[in-house]
Amino acid sequence: MATAEQGLNSWLSATLDLLLSFLGFILVWYPMVSLGNAVLGFPISTSTSNLLVGVLALGGSYPVVAGDWSLGQLGEYIFVLIASALGWGLIGMIAVLASGMSISGSNPAPQAAVWAAAYLTAYIVVYETQRTIFS
Repeated sequence: MATAEQGLNSWLSATLDLLLSFLGFILVWYPMVSLGNAVLGFPISTSTSNLLVGVLALGGSYPVVAGDWSLGQLGEYIFVLIASALGWGLIGMIAVLASGMSISGSNPAPQAAVWAAAYLTAYIVVYETQRTIFS
């Protein structure tokens, strides 16, 4: 009986890890794919873009469950990514206001620049410096 219970717990744990990492990778990939599509002038449809995000998220989830990637490190990356996107967006807004420039709301390039800086910042903080945010 203990072996069956242990197998069920292992299966449930792996399933939960897969679902959490899938949702986490959707948060990571969606801004990059959708803004990249917008900057390039929408060469692919929105439904194809969403399908691409789903495929990338599912592919990224496998190493979390079966490999060396950590679900905790993915969570830290997402936290730093969102915080740095807000921070870089605030810095960009202040720079635009201080310079008196005008940026069109339909231009996705400034948003893409903010997210690119946020992705780079999150990568450096979480993976290069090996700092832990939550412990």
